[in-house]
Amino acid sequence: MWLATVYTGELPNIVVKKNDSHDEIINKFNDAGLVISYSSGTSGIHTFIPRDQRTFNSAEYGIAKSLITMLYPFWEPDINGYLFMPNPFKTNVFAGKVCSVYFDVIKDVQVALDRELTADLIQAAMQNNLKGRIIRYAMQRENKKMINRIINWIRKNYKEGNKVGMVGAPFILYFVMEELERNGESFDFGERGAVGTGGGWKIYEDKRLPVKEFREKVEKLLGIPPENCLDLYGMVEGNGWMVHCPEGHYLHVPTTYYHAMVLDENGEQVSYGEKGRFAFLDGLATSYPSFIISGDEVRMLEHCPACERETPVLEPEVKRAKGDEMRGCAEEMRRVLSMDLGR
Repeated sequence: MWLATVYTGELPNIVVKKNDSHDEIINKFNDAGLVISYSSGTSGIHTFIPRDQRTFNSAEYGIAKSLITMLYPFWEPDINGYLFMPNPFKTNVFAGKVCSVYFDVIKDVQVALDRELTADLIQAAMQNNLKGRIIRYAMQRENKKMINRIINWIRKNYKEGNKVGMVGAPFILYFVMEELERNGESFDFGERGAVGTGGGWKIYEDKRLPVKEFREKVEKLLGIPPENCLDLYGMVEGNGWMVHCPEGHYLHVPTTYYHAMVLDENGEQVSYGEKGRFAFLDGLATSYPSFIISGDEVRMLEHCPACERETPVLEPEVKRAKGDEMRGCAEEMRRVLSMDLGR
């Protein structure tokens, strides 16, 4: 079995039935102690990564610590949160599953996609055929309700003077803000609000929203300052998270466990300041060999031009290398939802 060639520990014994779906097989392994999750590209072909519990816990800790420390002193346990991702307890999509830590660090979290989201559903919805169009049409009404639920949550917390943290795929918040603009509505949360986004900067098939433009829209419609609107960069194959610094929005590399590098087209390491493919050795992975060459094009600087944190940084925006398909959990969500949400 392919999993045995990747997993470095001893696989638990499970019984796989002939008609078991991807998620049914994954859930059997996960019930036996693993944490298998996946992501995919625009082709709908999935990348499955087998984590043991220790590796998954480290990934959760890494994302929580990276974002909370960058937003310090904003975080406190009594914040009200909204997760713009699938319910972590109802999906094996990595970007959703790893966000289960969000429920541990604050008292109250609402979820944008509170329904089961399976690999088969995502694969079907991402195809531009009759079945995919039917699935997207069937989801349209519920997705409109989702936007209204988020807006009502924003109104309620603003009226009550609550502190709020919104985390997840940026295109969902983008469509929320588009609806607010149509309604002629805006808020001024100021220092009572924070936004943490992760990937998915395509809004439509032919439109990519610049991160700076997104921050300006958040400030205009929600009153949340750019210093409290941070993006992070990570992937299903790794357990490290590079988060914007508030001062200049450069992506800081967690060098205590991530050895990052940039490679040219021949696989040779390039100097600081040169563009190339992002690659890394991941010290947190204990269940699979995590020396990864990504399909992302980056430029890495030895020091941050905007702050005094002593780590290398990536320039604020990460893009796919030419010729590589768009990949990632947030891209999956966008393909499944955005055709309907953008209407």
